[in-house]
Amino acid sequence: MKITKKKILMTLAAAAVLVVLANIPKKKMQLPPAEETVYTVKSQNVERKNLQEYLRLNGTVKAENTISVYPDIGGKLTRVPVTLGTYVKKGQLIAEVDPSSPGSYYSASPVYAPIAGYITSLPLTMGTTVSTSTEIAMIGNINNLQIECKIPESKIAVLKNGLTAKVGLEAYKGIDFPAHVFRISPIVDETSRTKEVYLIFDTNDERINAGMYVKIVLNTILHENALVIPTDCILTESGKKYVYVKNSSSTVSKREIEVGATVDGEAEVVSGLSENDVIVVSGMQVLSDGVKVREVGSGNLSGENADSTSVKSAKIGE
Repeated sequence: MKITKKKILMTLAAAAVLVVLANIPKKKMQLPPAEETVYTVKSQNVERKNLQEYLRLNGTVKAENTISVYPDIGGKLTRVPVTLGTYVKKGQLIAEVDPSSPGSYYSASPVYAPIAGYITSLPLTMGTTVSTSTEIAMIGNINNLQIECKIPESKIAVLKNGLTAKVGLEAYKGIDFPAHVFRISPIVDETSRTKEVYLIFDTNDERINAGMYVKIVLNTILHENALVIPTDCILTESGKKYVYVKNSSSTVSKREIEVGATVDGEAEVVSGLSENDVIVVSGMQVLSDGVKVREVGSGNLSGENADSTSVKSAKIGE
């Protein structure tokens, strides 16, 4: 086979190109820039404050030393010479009962006030048939009022005389009347599983009347100078509680904590945190140990929009 001059020249040119390419210095390969996610969070310092536990209760204003009055004999209630709110002296006539029956007539049996005070209840009307177990009236001292309320058996461990309370009346919304516990029943009712507690108002106020329905906030245990954090920032995993602590390097660390009392969305931290630790209180659900974060409303990072939940960080390696 005859080799032409043209083919020889083409072969030599191709070989020269290969030699040139082989002698070109190799450049260091570069990795594409990696991206690091930076999470937007909200944080706050851990501070000390007093944490007050309390119970919300309902009660009724009653006259002090209230006594129910019963007749000595059964019959028809024929006379009630007193009205609701009347002041009566001890031994004063407050009602008469006629024990007569068809075919027999008897003198009316009087009912006297056993103590001095005000008539706080007259539940019956004249002509009502009563027995010796029927309450004719209630008498009490309305100048000295008290509050009666019932507390569930599960809550009685915190009870003691002197506990303070704020009392609200339906007629005067937005006004708190201070009171305190002065007497606690020594027994628990077997049917309702509650214990009766009595409070008295710290000051006399003519706006308060016997029979009023009240709402009570009873202060119980005070945790003084406690480390307190929002309960919403506490996460639970495998039965353990933890929060994310923000580091000076703008990263976060997962920190296990022990929680004590919780009141109105705030929790007492028994262990795991120190005063002035910075904890994440919003955005913690997407975090993991060691990730980078930035505060809501802080300046942009790497030119990204401030409303973004993540931004590109500096390049890692080449």
